[in-house]
Amino acid sequence: MTHESLLIARDVRPGDGGPAPALSLALDPGLVCVVGSEQERLTVYLRLLAGIVPCAAGELRLLGRPTAGPGARDWQLLRRRVGFVTPQAPLLSIMNGLRNVMLPALYHHVAPEREVEQRARSLIDEFGHDVDHESLPAYMNDLQRHLLLIARALILEPRIVLLDRPFVGLDPAAQIVLRDYIAGAVQRRAALVLVAANDRILAQQAGAVLFVAAGMARLFAGWEAMLAADDPDVQAYLRLERQLYAACE
Repeated sequence: MTHESLLIARDVRPGDGGPAPALSLALDPGLVCVVGSEQERLTVYLRLLAGIVPCAAGELRLLGRPTAGPGARDWQLLRRRVGFVTPQAPLLSIMNGLRNVMLPALYHHVAPEREVEQRARSLIDEFGHDVDHESLPAYMNDLQRHLLLIARALILEPRIVLLDRPFVGLDPAAQIVLRDYIAGAVQRRAALVLVAANDRILAQQAGAVLFVAAGMARLFAGWEAMLAADDPDVQAYLRLERQLYAACE
């Protein structure tokens, strides 16, 4: 049997109207960090790789299926297996934390409600941080909401999870908790995890780093491989990253 990577991109380009270098890659299980000096550009490519927006050019395959032109049933099944988490899709304000996590599984009728609740509680237990899941989102802090957003995606047991700007709005202590959760529980739950965030510590733990800029989109075999690159776009980003990192120390 021929092995096919979980995510395959062949000369894909986003259709956002701006400079859009083509991206070709094949991703197997592991943690991948998407970095670059322009966060909006990172989000554009993450949405592209999630199959949320169509490719302006090229071909994208997720879990062995092309994202272009699937039938309604195939698309529904694919979306259950590929989780996309963004702060722009918040928790529902009228439901407590536990019900928010349960909601996707209840909507898709994946199991009886009692079993769904057990799954949700198991996910919440893995946070490594106290979360009052009986509270409404308005009474939670940013870290609690971020953790529950990710758990809400994980309850469908996706093979691929893509996290857009997970550290936005978090203080350094909260970032440590979320970083440990992503590198630990999320990686155990999903085969492939892509994180679009300029977080050096998480990138150093990643098996691969995808660098995105106006002039290039390139996958490196880890943080050290990117440090060794002589491309001017990469070096400009690294200089800025070092300045920001030093300022935070």
